Amino acid sequence: MTKEEALIRSILGPSPNNILSFTCAVRHVAELLFVKNVSMDDVQITSAVYEPVALELQRNPRTVARQIERLANLCWNTMDKEQKMRYIGRNLKDISAPRDMLFYLAYYCQFHLSYYELLEKRPDILANI
Repeated sequence: MTKEEALIRSILGPSPNNILSFTCAVRHVAELLFVKNVSMDDVQITSAVYEPVALELQRNPRTVARQIERLANLCWNTMDKEQKMRYIGRNLKDISAPRDMLFYLAYYCQFHLSYYELLEKRPDILANI
């Protein structure tokens, strides 16, 4: 089990949902941010994440995009206050888009700290990304 899959399973619990496309998307986002040093603002989710995931899984890009967005929203809706604090770092009322969940989970997988905790403790890391 990959670290991305373990993280998503820790949020969703035992679930019949196929999370493969979502775990691949989190991994692709992490690669863009932490290997290729693309800033969050410059990540084009459709072309840089959904399409490569669809190609990797040999599936239709539109289908993969919908799966990823559904699972991002499911993760958000499943999280309780404690999980939001652990994985995001704030008890947000809402996320602006499913892409936010991809970023939050990619940061957590990479640093084992929530995004906002990382922003407070290590702003130098975020400045370099």
